[in-house]
Amino acid sequence: MEDNNFKKNIEFTDIPDGTNVDVYANLKEKLESVQQFPGIYCFKFIITGGLEKLEDLRKIFPNDEFIEQPSKTGKYLSITVNKEVQNADEVIFVYKQTAEIKGIMTL
Repeated sequence: MEDNNFKKNIEFTDIPDGTNVDVYANLKEKLESVQQFPGIYCFKFIITGGLEKLEDLRKIFPNDEFIEQPSKTGKYLSITVNKEVQNADEVIFVYKQTAEIKGIMTL
């Protein structure tokens, strides 16, 4: 039987800006309430600008498959990465790494 909490979505506003520890603690609490660990976590990003940002993102996910979808105008690239993670701390660690890349928006 599937847990109803697993179907809840994490909203864009739940993803923290910067490195405020309290904000990440809030995100961790929400992740643990809606996500089953260990398991597959779906990371989504929007890239604006050059392909070097895509290469920077690939360094964070060296062994994971990228699903790429360009926008109709070609100005943006949507990236989805389904990654096996062990816990909420691993998800937050990835978000902190990607936050350092300018021109990548986390969804």
